[in-house]
Amino acid sequence: MKRQRISPVWWVQSLRRRLTGHAPVGEPQMIHRDRGLAVAWLPGRSSRLVLVFLSIQRKALHPDRLEFRANASDQGQDHVLFINDRWWSWYSRPGLRDKLAALVRKVIAAQGIETVWSIGNSMGGFGAILFRDRLPISKVVAFVPQILLRDEVIDRPTWAANRHRIMPEVERDLTAIMAAKGTEFNLVYGDSDEDDRIQLGHLRQRLPDASHVRIVIVPGQKHDVARWLKAQGQLAGLTSALWTGDRTALEGISRRLETPLDLTLA
Repeated sequence: MKRQRISPVWWVQSLRRRLTGHAPVGEPQMIHRDRGLAVAWLPGRSSRLVLVFLSIQRKALHPDRLEFRANASDQGQDHVLFINDRWWSWYSRPGLRDKLAALVRKVIAAQGIETVWSIGNSMGGFGAILFRDRLPISKVVAFVPQILLRDEVIDRPTWAANRHRIMPEVERDLTAIMAAKGTEFNLVYGDSDEDDRIQLGHLRQRLPDASHVRIVIVPGQKHDVARWLKAQGQLAGLTSALWTGDRTALEGISRRLETPLDLTLA
């Protein structure tokens, strides 16, 4: 697999200023990179840390391609870690989850973090939910996350390109993690992608009455829901409304979209 290239300047600066707090606001720094895992750090001013789990993409940690950067940072207010499973394994490579959890816990201790949130899209949404079981994450926003990775799902033709990357150690069903109280889960799905309908159907079957799990449906959209919302200028507002639980803001965003949101389960 071809690896993304990281700017040498960015890499050297990150080693020099690793978690020292001296990096300028808005300048991400690489703090960990090996064959399977890369993590970039964006310092903030508050005691909140936002974990951004990245989706499958080339050059995922290029500074110009960091997903949810503006929302996660909140104009430099929040600390952010951008997390990339470089194997695209859905965090199933042996030792990967333990390594990442240990790294995040070190950041939490070093920075005096009091609140941890997570966000991600697709495989990133999977990660944002998965690590609730290992880290003190109190709020999750996940766009089209894979909740179910059993064989009957990943044996489908749409998984052909990535099926071989998923190791037997993968967490097959995230609903057990989501059943635990203490974390708010906010999920966004389209209703026109067959795989996503499977994921959503399983979630609703396993957790039909979980008040801490809120679901927003984007009618007519497939797996690129986040891109569609961004193109309409509403991704940032929707994410913020989900973080804060602002129903009025959600309804306002829905009215501004070409196709209103289905907020029945939100």
